[in-house]
Amino acid sequence: MSALWSEALTRALLDFQGKSTEALERFAAANPVEAELVAALCDVAAGDDAFVQGAATWLLKRYGVTGADLTPRQRDTLLRALLQETSWLARLHVLQMMESLVIPAALAEDLMPALEALSRGDNKFIRAWSAHGAAVLADQHPQYRARFLDLLAEARGDAAPSVRARLRKTSGMFDWI
Repeated sequence: MSALWSEALTRALLDFQGKSTEALERFAAANPVEAELVAALCDVAAGDDAFVQGAATWLLKRYGVTGADLTPRQRDTLLRALLQETSWLARLHVLQMMESLVIPAALAEDLMPALEALSRGDNKFIRAWSAHGAAVLADQHPQYRARFLDLLAEARGDAAPSVRARLRKTSGMFDWI
């Protein structure tokens, strides 16, 4: 890790505590995104501390990291966060980044049932973005389109307006829906 930003990154990640993004914003403003920083954030996102996972994925999202900026291993690390016990905030950030990630076939097989399960969970933001993630997956892997359409039909009855709004936006993004 670069000595120029490693201490500041650690401090910003630990200051987050799932609440204020002020320290993360300051860090992002002072440190341009670079490959070594992206690698460090991906490693931290795969760690055990829920708040630090959320902070690392927040920074990746804030930096606008896309699949083009990630190695296949880093991309897989982020996508696997959806399959593991991960903080809800880290999951949300990864789900919001899915549009820019190429989902490998080897992970798609495990991701689709995970996204289906997450779309039925308690957190309305995770439900909404999981359904969106399932659409992204189905767009890249057409064999999952029927399963997504079943998920969509079920999710359209969700009581949360935010879930229904996300589904309307998602439906407008893909010509096969």
